[in-house]
Amino acid sequence: MSAPAAKPAAPETDAGIVAGRGALFIGFAKLYFMVSGSVQQIVLPRLLATAEFGAFAVVNSVVSIVNNTMVQATIQSVSKFTAEDDARAGAVQRAGLRMQAFVGTAVALALVLGAPIIARFMKAPQYVGYFRIAAIIPFLYAFYAVFVGTANGLRRFRAQATFDVGFSTAKTILLLAGAVAWKVAGAFAGFAAAAAIILVVAARAMRQPPAREPFPSSRLTPYMLAVGGYALLLNLALNYDVSLLQHFAAVVDAARAPDLAGKYQALRTLALLPYQALIVITFVIFPLVSRSTFSEDRDATRAYVTQTLRYALLLAAAMGLVLGARPGALLGILYKPEYSVGAAALPILVSGECCLALLGVACAILNAAGRTGATLSFMGITVAVGAAAAAILIPRATPGAPMLAAAASATSLGMAAGFVASLVYLRASLGGGLPLATVARVGAGVAAATLVGRFLPAHGKILGLVAIAAVGIVYMVTLVVLGEFGAEDKAKLRRILRR
Repeated sequence: MSAPAAKPAAPETDAGIVAGRGALFIGFAKLYFMVSGSVQQIVLPRLLATAEFGAFAVVNSVVSIVNNTMVQATIQSVSKFTAEDDARAGAVQRAGLRMQAFVGTAVALALVLGAPIIARFMKAPQYVGYFRIAAIIPFLYAFYAVFVGTANGLRRFRAQATFDVGFSTAKTILLLAGAVAWKVAGAFAGFAAAAAIILVVAARAMRQPPAREPFPSSRLTPYMLAVGGYALLLNLALNYDVSLLQHFAAVVDAARAPDLAGKYQALRTLALLPYQALIVITFVIFPLVSRSTFSEDRDATRAYVTQTLRYALLLAAAMGLVLGARPGALLGILYKPEYSVGAAALPILVSGECCLALLGVACAILNAAGRTGATLSFMGITVAVGAAAAAILIPRATPGAPMLAAAASATSLGMAAGFVASLVYLRASLGGGLPLATVARVGAGVAAATLVGRFLPAHGKILGLVAIAAVGIVYMVTLVVLGEFGAEDKAKLRRILRR
């Protein structure tokens, strides 16, 4: 058994504890978000026909690109300049609200006016009304994200977590209630109502007193545009695959395209869980790296990078194994029988989404360090490779299971390419990266768990769940036996929990 890899020294005890507590608060909120989101995606197909669910999935994927771009760019921009100097939180917040009065309105109008063009690309003119109902959502998100950015920059992780939990609850209830009443249009109306409620709550809770000196928009706007470009590409990487599947499937068989999009969305709901889990890490590490790079503390930055990537890899590999071990059993338990056609594609898509989750962590670190040009490049690689592969693979596949596997393969190729490029750059620019010993141990854990999974009985839902649990246990036991979790990890966990 090899000796544990030497862990980099903690940059500073209090900062480590703040990060740990922040991870607990935001981790709980993101877990709640994942569960509530899964409830939405599991219940909604039971309220809608497969083609209706496909329509919701396609429209929601486009709107999600816009929404998430607005949210991520705004949160990171407001958080960065707030974290550098807490005293100017009010000034930064007001600069953000002024900017969003223009940006949020422009984005919403563009979505309303551009709805016929987008629907035409999807070869589904009946989607125009859905796009226009959903246009109010990014307008509301634009302002909400400013208040969340203030909370993140001030390290008020408990408040940020509370907003996430409240919004997730309201969205689940109102979206599903709207679907019961008015199908797809009602689901988007419920989504918009939830966004309006959380905006009011966040504004009341996080409004900061005015500062003596205003924060110049000339500093906030360029950074937000750069981060916004990255966020746009990231959200394209997260959502473009279902839209491309709809487009290319419609070229081959227009009648089956919405049905295939609905089934692929079921796969995406599960495959995106590693990314959603690792978002916790990006929210916590961002203000810490912003501070360490602003103060030019290279040793602290290197330690943050190495520790963060290490924990991210451990978590992503665990989730990928669990989701890919028995795809047929998972789909059979969560969805109607017709969705099981995607079982072979799920492990492929999960592998790609794990790469995207790790790429998201790496890019959050680089954005916090001001390396926004690099993150744009990595996400550009991801989308370009994935879209090119989709254009080649999907039209050549037979509609059904082969086409779902082709879409998953194309998406995963792009995500793997972007992740590998980000690792090389991180090591060269900030000096940190994935510890090679951790990579080796995780590889051994994945290999052992996969081997065990192949020998376990494969038939039935119950045996499938047993196999999933066994695979996860074998992975964790292997890491412990190989010494991946050392005394420093245990001591850090005890300090976090004591507080």
